[in-house]
Amino acid sequence: MAKKVAKKTKIVKKAPKKKEKAEKKRQKEVELKFPDDPALMELLDQIAGGHGYKVAKTIFGVELTDEEVAKRTGIHLNLVRRILYDLYDNRVVSYRRVRDERSGWYIYYWKVEPERALDYINANKHLLLQKLEEQLEREKSIMYFSCNNGDPKVPFDLAAENDFKCPKCGGRLEAYDNSSVLTSLERRVQALRQQLVGS
Repeated sequence: MAKKVAKKTKIVKKAPKKKEKAEKKRQKEVELKFPDDPALMELLDQIAGGHGYKVAKTIFGVELTDEEVAKRTGIHLNLVRRILYDLYDNRVVSYRRVRDERSGWYIYYWKVEPERALDYINANKHLLLQKLEEQLEREKSIMYFSCNNGDPKVPFDLAAENDFKCPKCGGRLEAYDNSSVLTSLERRVQALRQQLVGS
């Protein structure tokens, strides 16, 4: 009678794929928090436009190509490139250049330089405060008018010149209530002053 021999099956663990390793590394790096600082948002907006903060936040703590940034943010690739170059010109981000063996083209990997970004922010907070104070003063001292069609508000002088008709659409101009703008500016000025005292 032949004995049945139990076959031992070897469980072979597959080595993690490169993508999985890269993803784990990315997740670990993302644990670093991007500063949720209104002054930082304002400065990045001034440097690189409305999407500057979003792009910088995407590459904080991780290196990404411009194409990866575009995919993650949903921003058009050409705009992402322009934003990255603007941020680079202001020393907020840096890049690493690698030559693709197959195509011969260079691939650029971008990342935020936190120390340089913070130095830039601190150096520019005074300038930002000055601009906000000037904007607040303008809002307080000038009477604005607007139409109901969503066109930009106009100062009293321009409204009077045009017989209180909108220069864009010709609609009737009425006094513009800028109290919410004043409140927002006052809060931003106060917050920035406190930051400058604390730093």
